[in-house]
Amino acid sequence: MDNTNRRILKALQEDARISYAELGKQVHLSAPAVAERMRKMERDGIITGYRLSVDLDKVGLPILAIVQCKVFPAMERKFKDLLLTIPDLIECYNTTGEQAFVIKIATQSMARLDEILETFGDMCDTNTMMVLSTPVYRTLPDTFFQQPDSQ
Repeated sequence: MDNTNRRILKALQEDARISYAELGKQVHLSAPAVAERMRKMERDGIITGYRLSVDLDKVGLPILAIVQCKVFPAMERKFKDLLLTIPDLIECYNTTGEQAFVIKIATQSMARLDEILETFGDMCDTNTMMVLSTPVYRTLPDTFFQQPDSQ
């Protein structure tokens, strides 16, 4: 991963819809050279997709919660199956530690959040935190862009 590829990724992190021409200007390459580098990073599995970013408030999902789940013994498979049925769930992490699952839920009301949490009652203990704001959102840490070239 060289510094040019890092600069391409940084620009894409800021605006994934940037044109090859504009991206080329930012990283001092031609549009075809940028396109080739991006195709190679896609082929190598570095770039895994281009995703939609949505303002949840503006689409009617003002309640954003992070829920830590301590799953009861022998309930993990059933719990994972349940998670797949919850349409309000937007992220799930299986983590180390006592709270083995951390999930992110976006929903339209506190009442709906309460309904979701009630479905967990027989399978886990939960600790719910309401997201007030997102002061930092990145797909890559800034330190990544400051690393020396490596091939």
